Amino acid sequence: MTAFRVRLVAVVLVGSALGGVLTWTAGLWPGADDPHATVDHCYVTYDRQEVMRSRCIGNWTRSDRGHRGPIYGVEVEESWKLIDPEPNSAYEWEVAIPESVKQPRVLADSRQAWVISAQALPWGLVPATLAALLVALAWSITATVKAHSRRDAPRRPG
Repeated sequence: MTAFRVRLVAVVLVGSALGGVLTWTAGLWPGADDPHATVDHCYVTYDRQEVMRSRCIGNWTRSDRGHRGPIYGVEVEESWKLIDPEPNSAYEWEVAIPESVKQPRVLADSRQAWVISAQALPWGLVPATLAALLVALAWSITATVKAHSRRDAPRRPG
């Protein structure tokens, strides 16, 4: 009886986790008001190997409240025009943001946002997580059904 209950709890937990991952992936989580942000400023700088680094800040809405902070994964290109040829105190140059990039789809919390792109998120983890949860759910259901059928099976006299 106890093995059956443990397996039934496992089915419920794995099913809930799978449902959570699927709704998160589809952007259906409660409170995910608007999956877009507005990129207000982007800055570029160059490291010692002359590789361009960028950072962007902007705003978004979450749970009917406005938030402001870093937006990760904006693909800043070298062709974007400089707003001021002089760098700021952090030795960064502000660049003009093209209209096509100003309103990206994002995943966000109250402090930061991530553009939905291959650069910003490890998207390979999503299918791997879904596959692992599906296997766990199938195993849990199979084990629960077997445990339930063993419990109900008539016992042979020994």
